Amino acid sequence: MMEKCFGKIIDVFPTGSNDVYVVKDDLGKQILLPAIGDVIKNVDVKNKKMIVHLIKGLGEENNEV
Repeated sequence: MMEKCFGKIIDVFPTGSNDVYVVKDDLGKQILLPAIGDVIKNVDVKNKKMIVHLIKGLGEENNEV
């Protein structure tokens, strides 16, 4: 699995069905990640790392946030 630092979570907002993480990279670009099992694969709170799989329509393939 390819790992890449994709950015930092700057906000979380509820949508009714699931939360959405707002991730911002060093250039200021934002991506919205739905908090669903198909996207969020692992959350490591201690190391402040989340492993995600960007499904079609969200961006690149497997990335680390």
